[in-house]
This record gives sequence, structure tokens and C-alpha cells, in this order.
Amino acid sequence: VKIVAASCVWLASKLEENPKKARQVIIVFHRMECRRENLPLDHLDMYSKKFSELKVELSRTERHILKEMGFVCHVEHPHKFISNYLATLETPELRQEAWNLANDSLRTTLCVRFRSEVVACGVVYAAARRFQVPLPENPPWWKAFDADKSSIDEVCRVLAHLYSLPKAQYLSVCK
Repeated sequence: VKIVAASCVWLASKLEENPKKARQVIIVFHRMECRRENLPLDHLDMYSKKFSELKVELSRTERHILKEMGFVCHVEHPHKFISNYLATLETPELRQEAWNLANDSLRTTLCVRFRSEVVACGVVYAAARRFQVPLPENPPWWKAFDADKSSIDEVCRVLAHLYSLPKAQYLSVCK
């Protein structure tokens, strides 16, 4: 589990703007393990056998993860669709609210359950309901974006559930 978690973090960092080196990920996970097991925080020598084995295992596990994902690592974010959807409404507060909801949607599983266009429709719909901005119903506006009402409603339900959760608490990893 530990090596899979480390490999996932390493792979995820490669997909972002500032990828991390394997060395950095290994060192962080080693320190986390030392803290978890109440061991002294020793320095992991980059030339040690343990480090070499961890690096090989990290690469091997990353390849397994990529294979299981079918080497599909690109996820489209809903943000790029929001501006297009709201361009005709000319309501900056609605655009900002939809953008905020799209940011918060990344804390959920919506990006893997629905296409980005559907998530964008859901956040636009939720923002429009909040500001009581009517959206065209005849024909349904979401049809133009190849979405269905039940999916949009599910996006709204997931976001409503997210906002019903208590605020996150900071937990110190040091004892």
C-alpha cells in the first residue's frame, strides 16, 4: 500500500506543472514511515541499497498503475467549459460562483464519474439556482452541451453533500 501511494503521488506530480523527482517522493514517504512507526528520523542515503530498491519499486509500481489506467492520464477540467457556457449570460457573479464550484468539485469523484462538460453544466446549474438566474428550458439548455438532467442533478447532489460536511481539521503529523 505504501509503495502504491508513493507511486500515485509521483505519477500525479508528473501530470502537474512542477513534477517531483523520485528521490523527493521516496524521502518524504520514508520520513512519514519513520514518524508513523515512531522511529528516529534518519537521513535516507541516496546511495544505499534501500534507496535503490525503493526507487526500482516506485518505477515498477508506476508502470503497473499506468497499465491499469490504460495509460490514460489526462483529465479535462470543467473550468474551460464554464466561460463558454456563460459567455452569453453576462453575469460575472454567476461565472465566479460556477468557477468556485468547479474548483470544489475537484475534491470529489465527479471528474472520474462524469465528462467535464457534464460537471461544467452541473456547476453552472447550481450557480444559476443560487443567484436565481433562469436558464432556458425549452429547448433544455443542457442538450446543447450533450448532458442529461439526471447527471446534472447528481453533480448538484454531490456538491451539496460536500458543503454539508464539517470543515477539515488540521492534524499534526508530529507527536
